[in-house]
This record gives sequence, structure tokens and C-alpha cells, in this order.
Amino acid sequence: MEKQSSQELSIENKSAGFSRVEKPKVAEIQLQLLPYDVLRDILSRLSIKDVVRMSTLSGEWRQQRICHPDLVFTKDTFGISTDPDPDFTKTINAIIRDTDAKRASWTAEFIFNVESVLRPLWSTSTTTTTTLDKFAVEFGLRRKHKYYIDRWVSFSIASRAKHIAFDFTFDVDCAGPGCDQYKDVFPLCKLSGPSGSCVTSLVLGYVWLKLPPSFCGITNLRKLTLKTVFISEGDLQCLLLSCALLEHINIEWCSPLSSLRIGQELCRLQYLRVRRSELEMLELHAPNLTKFEFDEDLAQIVLSDCLRLSEATFVSNMRTQEFNDYDFDDLAFTFTELALPHVQKLFLLLNLDQVLRFSENQNSFINLRHLNMNLEIGWDPYDDSWAIGLVVIDFALLL
Repeated sequence: MEKQSSQELSIENKSAGFSRVEKPKVAEIQLQLLPYDVLRDILSRLSIKDVVRMSTLSGEWRQQRICHPDLVFTKDTFGISTDPDPDFTKTINAIIRDTDAKRASWTAEFIFNVESVLRPLWSTSTTTTTTLDKFAVEFGLRRKHKYYIDRWVSFSIASRAKHIAFDFTFDVDCAGPGCDQYKDVFPLCKLSGPSGSCVTSLVLGYVWLKLPPSFCGITNLRKLTLKTVFISEGDLQCLLLSCALLEHINIEWCSPLSSLRIGQELCRLQYLRVRRSELEMLELHAPNLTKFEFDEDLAQIVLSDCLRLSEATFVSNMRTQEFNDYDFDDLAFTFTELALPHVQKLFLLLNLDQVLRFSENQNSFINLRHLNMNLEIGWDPYDDSWAIGLVVIDFALLL
């Protein structure tokens, strides 16, 4: 028994001795020895959420000033819960005050977290130590947060990001003309000329765009998305024409637009989508346009020289109105110079009269191979007037 006790005592002493030995900082040594490209490759294989968590917990990673190539900041990136969970026992005004307070708290937390990630990556106030492929901020920021928005725009440019997105449409609590005052006046001038030459894709949501006289376009921009953006017709026309390499344009819920008329050729444009922007007139010349999607109320559409257009979508948002409330002429698109001889795929979501207007040109569908047509018909179960819509099929010989 004594011998066994001695052995146990010896083991305990050795264990105590090992515990006093300082463990080597394996992680720190590895980070110091690994090349920059290897460390960056490690980060690129992780989700941005995991990278943010790791950078928060590890001072060694922050000291390396190495960044994930895609910085996409959303509420999920930082695990921010935005469920208002209102207390319905309170008055309406009290619920609104509580919701506003929670929204302010979420925003403050989001801004703090983004700043915490970016702060180690700044080498000076205007330069950064990293190069990005994508930089995106998707959260409900407003004009009062302009200091941080401008700072992050500068970071995205300094890091030479190719794909930039500032989408503030999340949690929009105010919509309509009276709410434009809350939209940040986005510093688009920072992307103009050589400073934004790396940008190939730009997404802007819930901002105000005012083009300065010195704006000379975004040199290599190929893809542009505008969502709930306040921009004048003149500024939109100037923006599109000044970006000579544009191939993809998506315009959604933008105002105050009544028409979009571009006389010059958009020679590189291949895809155009216009949705819910209250356009009454759309006119453009795009010889290389291959896909066109139009989701609007009333409009006169002029597509000239679009001989490569192979896929088209037309949706009328007034198709479900009571026929007694509107004349058929008021419900119909006006298709001027819109022959579609090369279209092979067509999607229609119209009422009967609009379909008839659409098919007036019997040469429109000579190459049509795929048709998806949804018709809004009357409420009479015995009404068979919907069959008139099949007139499109008569003109589609290859369908």
C-alpha cells in the first residue's frame, strides 16, 4: 500500500510540474510563420460570420490585418435579432416608441460591429491594408448615419472592391415621397473616374442620388441595381450614359420617374429590368439587349434596334382592376416599335385586352418556342372570353 501511495504521489508531482510549464502559443507561432496568401486562403474558406467571430476572439488574427475577400455585413453576420416582439398591452404610441428604441439599439450594435471589423484594416485614414472582391452593407441605415456610410464607402474604394453594395432597404419603416428626406445622399462622386475603376457591380438601396456636374461615370461598371432610390430622370439618364460598359440594369421602386428616354445607344446592354417605378414612357436603343423584364402599370414602350432580344417578360400591375372603373385603353400597354421576331421565350401576365394589343403585329412571334401566359379574366364562371388570349399561339409557328 505504501509503495502504491508513493507511485501515486510521484504521478501527482509530475502532473503539477507539467501544469507549471508554460504552454507554447501554437496559434501565434503558426500565424507568424504562414505566408500571407495562405492565411488569406484560410479565411476565404470560412463564412464571413465565422471570420468575424474568430477575429473577435483572437487578437493574433487582428494583428495580422488579413481580411476575408468578401465582406458582407448583415444582421445575420453579427447575430442581431430584429424581432420587435411588441407588447400589445400597451397603447399604440407606446408600442411605436418601444419599436423605435429597439431599432436604434439594433442599428447602434450593427455600426459598432462593422467598425470593430474594419478598424484594424485601416493603415491610414484613407488607405487600407487589404484588397477585397466584394464589400456589402445590408441594413436599415438612414441619412443620420451618413458619417459611417461615407466612411465605409471610402473603405470599399480603398480596398479596390469589385462588387459594392449599400442596400438599406432592410426594415424600411417609412415609404413614399414624404420619406425621401430620410434617405442618405449617397456619395456617388467617390466612385467616379479613376478612384472607382475597380468597381464592376454596384447595388444601391434606399438612398438619394444627386449627380454632381463633375460626375464622369464609373469607368468599368457592368452591373447596376437601384432599389427604392430617389433620382431624377435627368440624373438617371446621365448615370446610365456615363457608364459605357453597362451590361445589366435593374431599376425597382425608384422615383420620381415618369419616363426613361435614352436617345443614344446603350451598345453593351444585355439585360434590362424595370419594376414598379411608375414609368409612363420607356424608350431606349440597345442593339445587344437579350433579356427584357417590364413590371409596371401603364407605359408606352419603344425598343428600337433590339434585334437580339430572345427573352421578354411583360407584367401589368393594373390587370386586376375592375373593368367598369377603367377603359380598356387605359389598361393596355402601348407597344411602339416592339416587334419581337427573335424572342424565343415569352412570359405574359396581362388582361385579355392587353394580350390582344400585344399580338396586333402578326410577325411578332415567328421564333417563339416557349410561352408562359397568365390571364386575368372575369369572375363569371361561364365566361369563356379568355380563349381570345390564345390568339398569340396562332402567330407562334414554332411554339
